Amino acid sequence: MIALLLLGLAAATPDAAHRLRQCIVKGDRQCLVQELKSPPKDGSAEYLSAVAEACLLLGRNAEATAAIGSAVAKKPGDYDLLLQQGRTYQRTGDQVRAIESFLHAAKVHPRAPEVFYSVGLSFFLAHEYERAAKHFVHAVQLDPSNDKAEFMLAVIDILQSNREADAKAHMERALALQPQNPHYLLHYGVLLAQMGEREQAATVLEKAVRADPSNPLAHFNLGRLSRQMNNLPKARSELEEAVRLRPRLARAHYQLASVYRALGEREKAGEAMKLFQKYQDEDRDDEPVDGPPAYAFKDQPVR
Repeated sequence: MIALLLLGLAAATPDAAHRLRQCIVKGDRQCLVQELKSPPKDGSAEYLSAVAEACLLLGRNAEATAAIGSAVAKKPGDYDLLLQQGRTYQRTGDQVRAIESFLHAAKVHPRAPEVFYSVGLSFFLAHEYERAAKHFVHAVQLDPSNDKAEFMLAVIDILQSNREADAKAHMERALALQPQNPHYLLHYGVLLAQMGEREQAATVLEKAVRADPSNPLAHFNLGRLSRQMNNLPKARSELEEAVRLRPRLARAHYQLASVYRALGEREKAGEAMKLFQKYQDEDRDDEPVDGPPAYAFKDQPVR
């Protein structure tokens, strides 16, 4: 009888993990909440891994880190779980513990480029750019097709003074590997504009808009550049699209006010300036595009 009960529990745990994974894939928050209400009595490492990912999606960070910690305790040398633990800490803002987990994973697989990329990203998020760059370089050395590491090296060069040429080289290598990546195209276009290469920048930003027409920042940067190039109709259409997609994008309203004034539309210019003043405290223009981690976190935790 006891043996039969144990067999029943062993069968239930994978089922619970599978159901939870299905909720995660669908992004169904109600499904996640419901599944988490009735956990198996002794969840497997696989189930706890799913719980960690589900809790992250629900914003229950403390539960996420506790769950993946329990999963690792059940399988201490499991590379995938160690990597997921690092990414869980990374997403919850604990970069010190994230790096510790990644380094444990690196001991298990010392030639895995993804773990060195992940270490580099945590150092980047901790604003330790030189240490981040060393790990991104190592990731590229292990895997020359690692476009994400090339991209992050470009971002670091952009943040450093007088390193635009190096940033351009890294960005071009990333784009050679992923030529239609809208995030890369957007950053590359902005970089070219900052370097004064306006015609090429406009071409690249057009590609970024076509690759992801739903991104307001692509339209904003193309619109701002078009204003600088005195192409007012183009500037107007792109900036209007940017604020349609993100009505509280203050910097786009500011640029639109300038465009409307240049077109002689004073009333619209005044309205745009009022919207800029209304939303300016919510919007910072020191970073021309959304921060790199938005792209870097597209990877889901290892399953």
